[in-house]
Amino acid sequence: MGSMMPYDFYFGGPGLEGPDRYQPGGYHPVYLGDVYCQRYRIIHKLGFGTYSTVWLARDLRSTAQT
Repeated sequence: MGSMMPYDFYFGGPGLEGPDRYQPGGYHPVYLGDVYCQRYRIIHKLGFGTYSTVWLARDLRSTAQT
């Protein structure tokens, strides 16, 4: 996704993880539109906690209409 950084969409509010956490040994950088396993497209960040971040992804193989 070009030169966009993960914090282009998600940082700026109180209590959010900082962009410095997205580095080797830290959080894995995820961008809107990323596709994993040629199947799951990242749609939205739902939240994060101490040990995880939860992302909403669309199954590109699904035929369900939502």
